[in-house]
Amino acid sequence: MVCGEEKVILDEEVFAVILALAIVASSIGIALTWRPFGERFVAIGLLDESCKIGVYPKTAALNQSLKLCIYVYNHMGKPIAYQVMYKVALNTSQLPTTSAPSVAKPLGKWLGALDNDRDEQFFAFVRIPWDRGLLGRNISLVFELWVFNTTTGSWMYSGVWGHIWVEVVG
Repeated sequence: MVCGEEKVILDEEVFAVILALAIVASSIGIALTWRPFGERFVAIGLLDESCKIGVYPKTAALNQSLKLCIYVYNHMGKPIAYQVMYKVALNTSQLPTTSAPSVAKPLGKWLGALDNDRDEQFFAFVRIPWDRGLLGRNISLVFELWVFNTTTGSWMYSGVWGHIWVEVVG
């Protein structure tokens, strides 16, 4: 043995402790850098003509165009293509649910794309249908949010919508 040189011997217990510490440190490092995204969702909001929550029209005439503002938010963990469909529901049974869109026929739509954690506001000019049977009735202006599914190549109803009730006047 050379003078001043020490020989270090690692026995099995020391080696096991070092290995355990390395595994724990690696696990913590992976957990801190690779976290699941969490809850994924999209959102839609119906705003007034000033893009604020508040003063919505209470009445509308046949064939009248109303100016509203639509808010869309993406928290899906990836970019999305979306469309907002405009429909008129004549009663509560025609309103959408979280699992099914309204049975009313679409009267208009707006298309867009959003990156993750981004939102967008845009003006929507919607026309009250020309139907004398609507005079004096309360109808719901419905805005459904649909998202493009890249796996199936088709639009899927997101389960979220906004609506306001208006009385149709002459």
